[in-house]
Amino acid sequence: MEEIKNMLIEMQQEMKQQKADMHNMQEDIKDTINKNINEKFVNLETKYSLLEQKLETQTIKISNLEKNLCQRKLVIFGVTENEKSYWDLEEKILAIINNNLNIRCDSSNIESARRLGKKGEKVRPIIITLTTMGLKIKIQKNKKKLESTSYYIKEYFPPEILNKRKELQVQVNKEREQGRLVIIKYDRIVILKDRNRKNSYEKKKRVLSESPKTAKSESENGKEKPMKIKKTNYMDNYVLRQQTLQLPSRKTTAQPQQPSATTTTPK
Repeated sequence: MEEIKNMLIEMQQEMKQQKADMHNMQEDIKDTINKNINEKFVNLETKYSLLEQKLETQTIKISNLEKNLCQRKLVIFGVTENEKSYWDLEEKILAIINNNLNIRCDSSNIESARRLGKKGEKVRPIIITLTTMGLKIKIQKNKKKLESTSYYIKEYFPPEILNKRKELQVQVNKEREQGRLVIIKYDRIVILKDRNRKNSYEKKKRVLSESPKTAKSESENGKEKPMKIKKTNYMDNYVLRQQTLQLPSRKTTAQPQQPSATTTTPK
């Protein structure tokens, strides 16, 4: 009986040990799985951050390329849509630039030209790409000459930039209501300096900087004549003083008077 009891006790102890070993194995498996998952998750996070950085740099490059491409583009509105070929469209554009704007232009100055959007009832605008930035600036400076015609010219912007400009226009209107000089330049707001304020500040500065020697003296007829002395640096003033001090020494000595040709006869 004792042997059987001992065997049962040993079996129970072995079972307890096996349970403990199984529990430890489960914990080890959980730890290894969690560790692997954490390592994979960290790797995924680093890859994702790298992809985000690459995407951001690529987006900036694409936007810069689009901006450079749009720098030489213009949109012409109000041109009748009855052309039958690309060359007819190009001739219309050249006629507007040469005849209406009085700017010399030929087909070599136009890189491309096309209608914007799908053909429908409304007249579609024309997008032109010029070969040089200088020609675009000339056209923009002379576009006021088209005010008496049905044509008008605007700068071309991509659709996403147009949407952003519409959003910025709300803020621009608020700034202008407050009296600030604000414009939209491409996709950002630019605050301009008030020229009137600047000129008034410069005038005040000039008045304050005037010395008594430069004050205005009134003439006999009531008009004011400025008595201004040109400001020079210290070295120039020194040279002027030296010249004025040396002036008396440069005067020629008075020569003795020669007797006149007429002689008096004795009485």
